[in-house]
Amino acid sequence: MIDWNTDGHGNIRASTVVGWNTAIDETGELFLRIEFSADPDLENVSALQFRLTAQQAMQLAERLTNTYRQSSTARECPDQSLLLTSQGRPAP
Repeated sequence: MIDWNTDGHGNIRASTVVGWNTAIDETGELFLRIEFSADPDLENVSALQFRLTAQQAMQLAERLTNTYRQSSTARECPDQSLLLTSQGRPAP
């Protein structure tokens, strides 16, 4: 299992996603660019760019959708303390 980066209180450290874009080249390779900021004012923006296989793109989309649906269900039951995690690995 992959450990999340946490702060001194055990909270997950994360940057805010401020934008993203996708592209496909002439060979069919898929690309994902995620723009993010660690600043609370969201002024200092950085970006990472990723190459994905079609299978990875589909798996990522499915995991994001499923995690969102689980979080929506969790919000309906606020008395349950629940940390939802999902992890993807490239298919062999």
